Amino acid sequence: MAGLLEIGVSGLMAFQRSINTTGHNIANSDTEGYSRQRVELSTQTPHLTGAGWLGSGVKVAAVQRSYDDFLATQMRAAQSTASGLDVYAAHAGRIDNLLADPNVGLDPSVQDFFDAMQVLADNPASIPSRQALISETASMVDRFHDLSRQFNTIREQTNQELSAVVDEINGLSRSLARVNQNIIEAIGASGGDDPNDLLDEREVLLNQLSERVAITTVPQDDGALNIFIGKGQALVIGGTAASLSTVQSELDLGRYDIAFTDATGSRVITDQLAGGEIGGLLSFREEIVDPAQNQLGLVAVGLSRELNAQHRLGLDLDGSPGGALFSDPQIETLGHGANRPGATATATFTDTGELAASDYLLEATGPASFTLTRLADGSSWNLNNQDRQDGIQFSIGGAADAGDRFLIQPVRWAADRIRQETTDPRRLAAAAPVRALPAGNLVTPGPNLGGARVSQPEISDTGNLPVTIDLTWSPDLDNDGVEDDPGFQVVGGPGGTLAYDPATDSGGKRFTFPGFGSMTFSVSGVPAAGDSFRIEENAGGVADNRNALAMAAIQGSDRLLGETGGVAPTATLQDLYGQMVAEVGSRTRHADINARSTAGLAERHRMTLSAVNGVNLDEEAANLVKYQQAYQAAAQVISVAGTLFDTLISTVRR
Repeated sequence: MAGLLEIGVSGLMAFQRSINTTGHNIANSDTEGYSRQRVELSTQTPHLTGAGWLGSGVKVAAVQRSYDDFLATQMRAAQSTASGLDVYAAHAGRIDNLLADPNVGLDPSVQDFFDAMQVLADNPASIPSRQALISETASMVDRFHDLSRQFNTIREQTNQELSAVVDEINGLSRSLARVNQNIIEAIGASGGDDPNDLLDEREVLLNQLSERVAITTVPQDDGALNIFIGKGQALVIGGTAASLSTVQSELDLGRYDIAFTDATGSRVITDQLAGGEIGGLLSFREEIVDPAQNQLGLVAVGLSRELNAQHRLGLDLDGSPGGALFSDPQIETLGHGANRPGATATATFTDTGELAASDYLLEATGPASFTLTRLADGSSWNLNNQDRQDGIQFSIGGAADAGDRFLIQPVRWAADRIRQETTDPRRLAAAAPVRALPAGNLVTPGPNLGGARVSQPEISDTGNLPVTIDLTWSPDLDNDGVEDDPGFQVVGGPGGTLAYDPATDSGGKRFTFPGFGSMTFSVSGVPAAGDSFRIEENAGGVADNRNALAMAAIQGSDRLLGETGGVAPTATLQDLYGQMVAEVGSRTRHADINARSTAGLAERHRMTLSAVNGVNLDEEAANLVKYQQAYQAAAQVISVAGTLFDTLISTVRR
């Protein structure tokens, strides 16, 4: 009877545990991360008898957790990518809406400014027209400031979000280290059996961690799971967790870097992190915020420098040279904290048309030599002091040591720092400083007799101005009686002669006086002997609109995005802004599409894993009935064993 009773008891115990496990599954059907469990049964060791080996019942071999590590790893990887893209797309959408909004973006205010400039050109003596331009200038400057403030706010919020995500990662890594230790202890206490619920708890934490940063895991023989981020940084080793922190960049104090700290020390790993919310934020900053703010700054630099240069070539209503319309932009230079004391770097603008929308890293290789790296695309050059690249002249001073580094930001903060300098309508320099006009025939007193025309001079600087230059045409400049050297005798200015043959040049010939404002003008038509023209100071030219027209023409002329080495500028001011808006929009749409696609992929992985480890209530209900009946049958075995025992006892008593 003992054997039959033992078998019945083993069945009761086994199916009771099966019922308990099924109930546990049902109770946790909605628990996050719970993996379905099942009881694995095996026969107990049989007894050897004279009749052979007789079975001794059933035993619980293990409580098995339904889990697929490959699917879980795939899901975490897809989840990490989807989380990063989702953060990237959401933040990029904010900037896209900001730049493209006609009520907030820069383009309408720039257009209004140049429209007002054209109105001034139409009526240069009008004070209301001048006041309108002053007002539109102020509005455009305010728009630059508003956009810059928005970028700065987004940059600060990105720093705050990075800090928040880092805190969450640290909390999760500590929890994972604790669970790792509990798993090690539980496996040791059970003699090697897996603590399923602890493993599920760890899986939930791993999923949460992968949403914040891409991770890789390596299982250990003791049941622990080592977790790595970046390029092999060990975030969790067994029961020990490292930590992350946000620190100010050693070059750009307004920028947060991510530092990794473990038993060996602390080091910056910003460039090594990817995936998850932290990867999305870093990519957003690198690919959207920095380029867009630099492009906005380049528009501000191009606008201020080009308009200032042209405005200074004109005369205001009082006949005085024009001043600056806008503040002259300055280049930000930031030294690394580890640089030699006294080491300095300077950078100045030389050619607006060659500027790039980028920051630069300047690293000393010697007392007067350095390596310049354009951070936007990684291009680098070996330069000497005072060399020029990308429209900027660079130099290092203070006996810099090899390895000293400087962050050069030519355009990053230009939109924030642009200021309106001319606020008096009378100070707007709409007139050109010199003019050309017929001076009369010097052979036959009176007006010019021929049909020649001299265009109004154009100048690119005001050197050696004002100047008075008389041009008198003669068919025989050397007075040898042979009309074989026609041209103009120049009196004043550079002096000398200008060859001009009406037979071949009457369609128009251009002349330049390099030493006098780089003055350029053209002559056309057929002059008569003695016809003369004068180029003189434009005194009293209040109705002259030539400089206003030249400033208005800046809107439609290619002034930006050339390259050092002779590549001409290829973009207007508004072209560059349009490119910036289009690029941000394109990146935003691309990120949005990728985010939705990757989210779908992550969901498919999640559903596939759920098919393996999820609880099916119908299946569990059927199992519950099956195990209940098995339990009842085992109880019946015990009952039969009892009846047989009672029969045997009663027989013995007789």
